[in-house]
Amino acid sequence: MSDAHTNLKKVRDGGYCVGCGACALPGGPGGKMRMTPYGEYEPDLAATVSPSQLEKACPFLAPELDEDRLAEAFLDGREQSSRELGYYNSISAAHVEEAEWRANGSSGGMVSWLAAELLRTGQIDGVIHARPVSPAPPGGPFYTYGISRTVDDVATAAHSHYHVVEMSGVLEEVLETPGRYLFIGVPCFVKAIRRLQTLDPRLNERIAFTIGLVCGHLKSVNWSLSLGWGAGIPPEELAAIRFREKGEDIPAKSYHFAVRARGSDDFLVHDAASIAGGRFNTGAMMLRACDFCDDVVGETADLTVGDAWLPEYQFDWRGKNMVVIRSAHLEALIQAAFNAGRLSLTPLSARQAADAQSGGFRHRREGLAYRLEGKKARGEWHPVKRSFKVRPPSPLRRLIYTLRQEVSLISREAFVRARSAGNFEVYAGSVRRAMQRLRFAELVSAAPRILSVRIRHVLSKGRRS
Repeated sequence: MSDAHTNLKKVRDGGYCVGCGACALPGGPGGKMRMTPYGEYEPDLAATVSPSQLEKACPFLAPELDEDRLAEAFLDGREQSSRELGYYNSISAAHVEEAEWRANGSSGGMVSWLAAELLRTGQIDGVIHARPVSPAPPGGPFYTYGISRTVDDVATAAHSHYHVVEMSGVLEEVLETPGRYLFIGVPCFVKAIRRLQTLDPRLNERIAFTIGLVCGHLKSVNWSLSLGWGAGIPPEELAAIRFREKGEDIPAKSYHFAVRARGSDDFLVHDAASIAGGRFNTGAMMLRACDFCDDVVGETADLTVGDAWLPEYQFDWRGKNMVVIRSAHLEALIQAAFNAGRLSLTPLSARQAADAQSGGFRHRREGLAYRLEGKKARGEWHPVKRSFKVRPPSPLRRLIYTLRQEVSLISREAFVRARSAGNFEVYAGSVRRAMQRLRFAELVSAAPRILSVRIRHVLSKGRRS
């Protein structure tokens, strides 16, 4: 086996693979992608295939092609920079005013609107993004990468998709079908696309725009199955799942999901917090690789969209996006739409944008440094990551990072046992016990911050009176 295949095997077997499929692109260096019992994609390595481009394709190898270097190579919007956001031209809190884009999206509707606008104006021929699988096979997957070629197709794929996907198949279609495409994906996927663009002139020419999605972490297919099972639908009976349902009685920061059983036309809506492991940010069935990523906001993308988790927006059930623009062309397009009253834009500072995703940056910068330190101390191989100046985490924060990893690993194994036993409580009981320890540590850590906010609120009320 070549050195390149050995390194990819280290990525896969060490838990650093996000299953993006870049190494399995036809004519590329890897093999085919397969779904594991954990509901995660991984490459079925083909040692007989030429490995010459292998390390440059994988987002966790070839550190000379990190986010900083790729951004410098691909982005024309580099007027400003910050250590959290990378390069940017402008930042806004935004939502769509026209049609039903905001109502039908999980947040402010900006991703789907922009994809549709590029299609409508003939600037692209297709949108490469995650789309629902209909009908979904028993046990999933419920979403897969596909190409939307009409505005109606784009609309059917709106909403957030907390679900693993892989892109080798859809990129084969791009290679076979000339045209201009928009690619939408989480940061590591956009990074992989940028790397593939450096390797294949056809992809470099055909992928005209990229949109990054602010990412906390990726969830396995099994997480979707666990939500359905917790809502009363066994894994083999789950036909469809939607994430981030909206409603006037559902705050924007509350995660409600909808599931449909096989043979039924009705979706049932549930609060994810009521399901064991359902709270997104606790890390149940998070991909292990996500603990070793440092890009929260898709620093290599032409434009990034996420939630504007700021006090003035986070309880607005209609949703509000944070938009980071790194493309002069897309900035002009969005500004023209704003001037025409089609969009709402409020300028944000880089500090506000970072604060809107503060938990993600804490986990991916301070937490990452702590996890890498542990890998080095144990003499374990790990990917080379960018270096950031961060304060060493307190003992309590180190405990929280350790407990989050435990929740991820315990939930991953427990769900497989639960499916084998046909008993959801095998999973739920294990997760609840792990979650209790984590929740207590997080409450202790958050107490000073909560108290400080309440004191400021009381003082500000006193000044107003």
